[in-house]
Amino acid sequence: MNRKDDRQIFYGWKIVIVSLALTTTSFGVLYSFGIFFKNWMSEWGCSRAFLSGVFSIAFVVYGIASFFMGNLTDRFGPRKTIAGGGLIMGMGALFTAFISCAWLLYLTFGLMIGIGVGTSYSPTAATVSRWFVKKKGMAIGIVVAGLGAGPLLYSPLARLLVASTDWRTTFICFGIIIWIVFFTAAWMIRREPSDMGLEPYGVNKFQSRRHLSEIKVEAGNHAIMPNGMNTLSALRKPYFWMLFFVHCTWVLGMVMPMVHIVPYATDIGIQPGKAAVMLGLIGGVSILGRLVLGGIGEWIETRKMLLLLLIFQSMSMVWLSESNRPWMIWTFVVSFGFSYGGIASLFPIITIQFFGVLAMGSIFGLILLGATIGGVTGPFLAGLIFDYTNEYYLGFITGAGSMAIGAVITCYLPSINIDSQISS
Repeated sequence: MNRKDDRQIFYGWKIVIVSLALTTTSFGVLYSFGIFFKNWMSEWGCSRAFLSGVFSIAFVVYGIASFFMGNLTDRFGPRKTIAGGGLIMGMGALFTAFISCAWLLYLTFGLMIGIGVGTSYSPTAATVSRWFVKKKGMAIGIVVAGLGAGPLLYSPLARLLVASTDWRTTFICFGIIIWIVFFTAAWMIRREPSDMGLEPYGVNKFQSRRHLSEIKVEAGNHAIMPNGMNTLSALRKPYFWMLFFVHCTWVLGMVMPMVHIVPYATDIGIQPGKAAVMLGLIGGVSILGRLVLGGIGEWIETRKMLLLLLIFQSMSMVWLSESNRPWMIWTFVVSFGFSYGGIASLFPIITIQFFGVLAMGSIFGLILLGATIGGVTGPFLAGLIFDYTNEYYLGFITGAGSMAIGAVITCYLPSINIDSQISS
């Protein structure tokens, strides 16, 4: 291995670690929402539907921001985009600490923190995809692992800070952490290897950019140039809209426990500290799912894996609807977390497989708008059903049914046959 190879490896994986820190922090703060649920209910007398709406707005903004931030990353690179999003997200956390009425949460948490989350996911996935030819799935899987590492780290941290201080001080700490992580990442990250005189990891003396641009991906009966499909071309493909609605129906069910498992667990007598651990463990187990299934996704057809995991997620939600004892919820946490992590790692990979990396930020950001629709609907619907029925059963069953619809849509996605030079 020569010195240039060493630099490819060093800088490529440095970009991965920086991106992991961003997704961990942004999604950690977002998914810690449930930790504050009953504090806010107690302080302001809010209903569960009202507070669920705050999270739903954050998901709306996250989805919309993912497209715009992904587009800005494609056009201008990730550094200014990440710095700007981090500035807004940190201010949102600090403003949350000083609000005096519940409706302001829609602005500080819903709008400002939502923008920051949208800045972390699509731009980093697009950037990392440019740094790797080999090990692309593993690299993206590590970045997406931040969606699981976030709850694992930040939910217990939030619970500890709330117990030792209060929820307002907790958000001050969150704001400072957000600024440190985002500004450091903006300083260290680079858009693509050519900015540093390097090639993507996995390109050797027998390969060149021109050669790589000529490799084709077969999606059904269509040949795709992995470096050549722009956003408008992607929008004309039926499988774009299939992925859009699969993401929508999956996220509708997925975010229900992410928002409501802490209040649900405490409702059946589990201590708040243990309930926070449950939320964190979903993220922790999902890391294993992301790394294991994300890597496997390079070697077998992602459509088949996505179908199996959606079915498993749907069955997990049915199990949760019947869970009235601690051991049953712990079982759900492990099974749901692993499959959730696997699905989350598959979406960026399958997007690259269908559409390539040229406009990855914009295209993946648009697909995330599908997740936004589900993320808006799911938590609010579960909270609204609870307010009317005083239980979560019908809400969780609705989430299971939505995931099942996503599995049916997945059956109609075209098969993907990828040249081994791309996926190895």
